[in-house]
Amino acid sequence: MSKEIKKINALTLSGLIIGPILGSGIILLPAMLYNMIGNFSLVIWLIILTLGFAFALVFGKLAIKFPGDGGVSLATKEVLGRKYQLLTSFYLICAVFFGPVAVLLIAGKFLQEFFPNTSLELLGFYVYIITYILLLIRISFLGKLMLIVTSSITVIFFLSSIHIILNTHHFDLTLPYISIKEIGYSFILVFWAIVGWEVIGNYSNEVKSTSTLTKAVIFSAIVVSLVYILLTLAICLGEFPKNQEFKLLMLIEPLFGKVSNIILTSISVILCIGTLILFVGGVSRLIKSLEISTFTSKTTKNGVPIGALNLLSLFYIITLLLVYFDHLTLDNLVAFADGFFIANAIIGLITAVVLFENGILRFFAIVLTILFFIILLFSNIFVLALILGLFLFTYLKK
Repeated sequence: MSKEIKKINALTLSGLIIGPILGSGIILLPAMLYNMIGNFSLVIWLIILTLGFAFALVFGKLAIKFPGDGGVSLATKEVLGRKYQLLTSFYLICAVFFGPVAVLLIAGKFLQEFFPNTSLELLGFYVYIITYILLLIRISFLGKLMLIVTSSITVIFFLSSIHIILNTHHFDLTLPYISIKEIGYSFILVFWAIVGWEVIGNYSNEVKSTSTLTKAVIFSAIVVSLVYILLTLAICLGEFPKNQEFKLLMLIEPLFGKVSNIILTSISVILCIGTLILFVGGVSRLIKSLEISTFTSKTTKNGVPIGALNLLSLFYIITLLLVYFDHLTLDNLVAFADGFFIANAIIGLITAVVLFENGILRFFAIVLTILFFIILLFSNIFVLALILGLFLFTYLKK
């Protein structure tokens, strides 16, 4: 790997983090959750974003202690052993087998309004081709490009949310009654919003210093939290029609008028591509680090893990075909991905509990482990069976 690839500063790394972490979540979840549980969504967001901030700090610390393409799995190997490193790696790889295809379909849905005669799956495939080309670019240049794009998108959401709040004359934050089952499902849904911090460590070999990673994680976590909270406040407080389903387009229309639809579609596709870059790029580095075969260990002169990237690409094409022939749905993909993401996160948190001595990060890790396990119990039963099966196989294997 060349020296140029390694020289990513905190601002550039933040460009790689903020957009992908916001990703498809910021486009879908605030509106979806509000339509489900109304103003109670603000409570859910405050809790999940607080957990997300602690989550980011814990995983950032693990990445600093054990830098490398393997990311946090390197810490798990040192603390829990090689077989648990493989388990957490396989959980993350399984999640990234399904999650990116869901993101491609989300991007395709926004594009389909402009290309109504093209299938959703084909539009998703075109988005992936663009992503694949971007993944072949030097990571330092890609970080700078994403920083510019991310900054623009963040400003659009900030301005739109503040404009709505400032022009609201009657504030109503009455909280509706919701059941425990609805609360659990809401947390499963919004967990998608904090997914991504697990793979930051896979880029730790390509930053200038450990302080770079720390600054980038803290700065990114603050920006992501502010965007979500402002946007949710605007949705809950804004004077929107109460007799129809809320759509994110309503948030930016007052400020951007007739071009709002084009802006929202552009933002959606760019954020989805950013999410894909973070996850596919990070997990391809993880697969390369496991040295499963000579094919998956191949890299380009720019340090791109081309073998692992091609393997993932083949899987995405197959999965898109399964969706096209109605063997899988978007809901299936999100449910599968979220379950595996949470399972991977729990192992990383257990690693932190064992590794860290008494301190605030260890306390965060303990609390998050318990809460994430509770959230995991609300997952799809088939996913839970697969997660448990993989765990038992690993536990019993000598």
